[in-house]
Amino acid sequence: MSLNDFETVLKRSLGKFLTGVPVALRDSIEYSLLGAGKRIRPRLVQATSELLNLPESAQHAAAVAIEMIHCYSLIHDDLPCLDNDDMRRGRPSNHKKFGEATALLAGDALTSLATESLLSAQGGSLKAEWILAAIQRLSWASGPRGMVGGQAAEAELNAHSSLADLKRMHAGKTGALFVASILMPADLSGISEATSQGQCLLELAQRMGSAFQVADDLEDVHEMADPAKAMLSVLTHLSAAEASRLEIAQLQASKVQLSRLFDASRCTALLKICDEVIRKLEEAAVSANTQAKVQGSARS
Repeated sequence: MSLNDFETVLKRSLGKFLTGVPVALRDSIEYSLLGAGKRIRPRLVQATSELLNLPESAQHAAAVAIEMIHCYSLIHDDLPCLDNDDMRRGRPSNHKKFGEATALLAGDALTSLATESLLSAQGGSLKAEWILAAIQRLSWASGPRGMVGGQAAEAELNAHSSLADLKRMHAGKTGALFVASILMPADLSGISEATSQGQCLLELAQRMGSAFQVADDLEDVHEMADPAKAMLSVLTHLSAAEASRLEIAQLQASKVQLSRLFDASRCTALLKICDEVIRKLEEAAVSANTQAKVQGSARS
């Protein structure tokens, strides 16, 4: 499934799920969900589904579900009571466009729609208990032990917080949805975490989520000038070179393990995304070092 194919699937799903929904709520949901985005989470679903030869219907259901949860988190993150951001990806945030109440309800609605999407998974020899396992995975990832818990942990970080504290927060806020993106296809394929293949996919997902977040931190090096934002960055604890080197080494190890345990001909899409994240880290580290030198020269 290409990115264009996913956009088509997403629009088709909304056409089904939003029939009869109040106009303002429908428009608010479509505004954020169909807006431009990286779509890395549904791409991970698609790549893992290819690896496991998951039926197309199940792949679509999981990809739409994870993007709905991610979109809901962005809508709520931007609200005045949280990050209070007026802009998202170069245009007004949902609450600036539709009002706080409608934005709040749009986020709430997307959590329900994500479950409804996963329940539509079918095809091949898919078993009901596998679908339930995927729903449980998504519920964990989006809830207080996953993304929402990570968001709450972010509010508790302070100048005395350790790197381990920061990593735990990132594992929830960012990492949990990466885990769900890779392990929901495993759940839908009947692959348990207790197996060597399940453990391999879990470690890959955790490392990819961590690497993606570190790359974002390196790209946002300019925020280090703000003490409140600096304590949320890995650069408070490690240099850009150290942070990127550690993440790249872990991802490379996961790539080797993936190729060893799975059919190499089916690993291509997932390995490609790993390489994209590695390049993102490498480029962000170079940019962060350059900016640090410029800032150092300016201060001297």
